[in-house]
Amino acid sequence: MKKKVLLIVALCVAVGLAVAAPLLKTYDDDLPDTVTDHLFHERIKTFATARDAPKVGEHELLFILPKWVPKDATQITEKVQTNGNAKLMRFTLGAAPLKLSGAKSCSGGAFNGEPKLDASWWPEGVGESAGRVDCSEQYQYRVVVKGKQVYAWTNGDLSQS
Repeated sequence: MKKKVLLIVALCVAVGLAVAAPLLKTYDDDLPDTVTDHLFHERIKTFATARDAPKVGEHELLFILPKWVPKDATQITEKVQTNGNAKLMRFTLGAAPLKLSGAKSCSGGAFNGEPKLDASWWPEGVGESAGRVDCSEQYQYRVVVKGKQVYAWTNGDLSQS
């Protein structure tokens, strides 16, 4: 009898999560890391300045900024895929210019598609045809500048084959 009750409870929880997951996805920017890690395989971090972001050799490897992000960038938000290499990034430019290498350094072919990730802070219309490609890092990035705001993403496509 206890096994049947436990099975029914487990089944109800599983069905509840399956129904609730799409609804929770709408608010995933506000959910704890443990929830977003297990349900969506995503994590979000914010940094006041580029200096606050992790550096190579530190424990938060998922959130290391590409080298082309200016040192005086502020209001940085990153959303990363924890079971892949997709990433969304937003930041505000300071006085330092944004220096991208361009698509010429891409040897793996053209940039592949719309962002795999989404976020409430990601603007409409920032997609595949917008921005410039940069392949100076391990992964190809597409970068869009709107005034002082920079939006960049990678779907995990390697820069070099």
